Amino acid sequence: MTLVNSLCAEISIFEGIGEPTGLVVERSAIRGKKGLCKSMRDLAIKSRVLGDGYYYIPVELWPKAKGPVVVHKHDWTVIGSIPRTSRSAKKRAKIAAVRDRA
Repeated sequence: MTLVNSLCAEISIFEGIGEPTGLVVERSAIRGKKGLCKSMRDLAIKSRVLGDGYYYIPVELWPKAKGPVVVHKHDWTVIGSIPRTSRSAKKRAKIAAVRDRA
């Protein structure tokens, strides 16, 4: 998909929920702005990193839903709180077999 002359919808993101503002602009008018997104995935990533605000996405990529759309969820899990998993039984058996041969 080429984004050269595409029209972009202005999307307001607040706490992970996106709503179109109704404003449609040409991509060339917003060139170089941090809020310009190439895909819904790009929109989700940028809105997580940059926070709430206005973002621009090609009109044809925004879902046809009339209401607000959940762009990303805020239920983060801190990596330090995830318990480390032990090796599976298969791997342990394989390692034990290699040790027995040695």
